[in-house]
Amino acid sequence: MASTGIDSVAGKMLKREEICFTGCGTAFFSAMLGAEILSFQKSGRHECVQALELANYNYPLSKNSATIGVSHSGITKTTVDALRSSRSQGGFCVGITHFPNRPISQVADETLIVGNSPDKSRCHTKCYVTSAAASTKIGLEILTQTREGDAKRLERIRKELAELPQMIEKVLTSTDLVAKGLAEKYSGKRRFYFAGAGPNYPNALEAALKIMETSYIPAQGFETEQLLHGPWVSLDKESVVFVLSPTGPSHHRSLDLIKAATKLGATVIPLIEQSDEEVTSVSGDAIKLPAVDEYLSSFLSIIPLYLFAYYMALQRGYNPDYLRYLTPAYWDTRHIIFPPGTH
Repeated sequence: MASTGIDSVAGKMLKREEICFTGCGTAFFSAMLGAEILSFQKSGRHECVQALELANYNYPLSKNSATIGVSHSGITKTTVDALRSSRSQGGFCVGITHFPNRPISQVADETLIVGNSPDKSRCHTKCYVTSAAASTKIGLEILTQTREGDAKRLERIRKELAELPQMIEKVLTSTDLVAKGLAEKYSGKRRFYFAGAGPNYPNALEAALKIMETSYIPAQGFETEQLLHGPWVSLDKESVVFVLSPTGPSHHRSLDLIKAATKLGATVIPLIEQSDEEVTSVSGDAIKLPAVDEYLSSFLSIIPLYLFAYYMALQRGYNPDYLRYLTPAYWDTRHIIFPPGTH
């Protein structure tokens, strides 16, 4: 179907009582982040469902639903299948991708082509941010037109979202050497954990994925409370724990995690607002970021995490953009997982 604009897409979704976000890998985490904006609404419901689940396990969607599928390439078969399944149930479907005229456009009612160009890295880092921003803008339009949520907060988010490119550029500059130094200091560690809540939970999952994709070492992403419910007992001196801790409702639990992990001898690296003296007092390796609305903090906190993954790969002698695809065994294995033309 035809490519279109965000205002038009949002307008066609206004009366949908259920909005489902889907995707695979980084694209799914991007969909999770974009979906967070709809937590401000007072009516209707929204959720994120893995594309494989949506396509194959009879996930119930009403005829009054809408599904937003994110795929960097536009050819991710599982995501395309999920949209096809949703549409077969009478739902309205939107595809978000970087490429025009791809299979996702054939099954979506509307397609948004995002970003200023395709992502050159196999890790799809640009895809994560731009697709989440597109989903966020759709949600903002829906909330504004239906007059749901805190109008003042939504306007603040809209303003800060417009300023995001400049803020990201500043964070790139201010955290580059910090991330490089942390990678040099901790590249010998054996385990890496990432924890976040609310809009920063997708970042925890995405950052762990990037460490695995670029440096090929164990890493896990957790919702903050989930890490505190059992997995914390695996922390020790060989562990590095990144805690995404902006000002917000979960800040106190982030602080509990920081204190607990520190007591167990783990290296703790909190990502905090520049004025957060409470966390600074208990952790010397804090990464400080500009203060923005908690929802948009996720668009900034992912930057130093990407930089850390990049420098970790270099420290370990790997190309951070190729996912081991230059090694014949891994390239051949990829063809088992993704036959040509399916991802």
